[in-house]
Amino acid sequence: MKSRKFFFPILVAALALLLSACKVNFITEIGSNGSGKYVQEIGFQGDEASMAGLSSAGEDFCAGQNENTPPGTSIRQETRNETETWCIYETPFASLEELKAIYGTTDTVVNDISLANGQMTYDITLDLSGDSNAPTGAEMYWIVTMPGSLVEHNSTLQDGNTLSWQLLLGQPNSIRAVSKVGFLSGNAIWYVVGGGAFLGFCCVGLLVVGGGVFFLVRRNKKASPAEPPTAN
Repeated sequence: MKSRKFFFPILVAALALLLSACKVNFITEIGSNGSGKYVQEIGFQGDEASMAGLSSAGEDFCAGQNENTPPGTSIRQETRNETETWCIYETPFASLEELKAIYGTTDTVVNDISLANGQMTYDITLDLSGDSNAPTGAEMYWIVTMPGSLVEHNSTLQDGNTLSWQLLLGQPNSIRAVSKVGFLSGNAIWYVVGGGAFLGFCCVGLLVVGGGVFFLVRRNKKASPAEPPTAN
């Protein structure tokens, strides 16, 4: 049987009852050059954190619950909304190949993650139809920030270039997004078009003014009387 690698080691049977209402975020932020960071977050409500010993143990608790993190992962604890305590595991990657290697340690199926011809394609599948040690009732989200200008996606929530999918247990989760990356992506093209139009307007204006001045000079020359011959 294939071992389940996808969810946090923290999500084990011993804590299943405590974490029945926890929040889990899997966040990928991708830059225009293919670098970025992969962040795993798990949030506890106030009572859950106290019962699990998170408030007193702090970062040591977070580190102890996720020992199989990729190399270079930093671990920290944050308080959000006053009553929520979060364990955060952040892993940087220098290229899309490194990102795919990180995903390879999980149950993430990479269909296509590539940057070619000024287009970023992000297409993965999370098959959660099998058994999972994620606690029942947990809110789980897959969040991706794409570079450039979004072209298409199938997310359930969008905030600018950040897309969110709520993960559903018991079925495959298809996640796809495409964006245009480069100098002419997003608002940059409007700056280019606007700048070109402005330069064109200036050139036309100079031609009109120059033509008008030339016409007046020619007219004044024609209107000037001929000078009388000088007497010897």
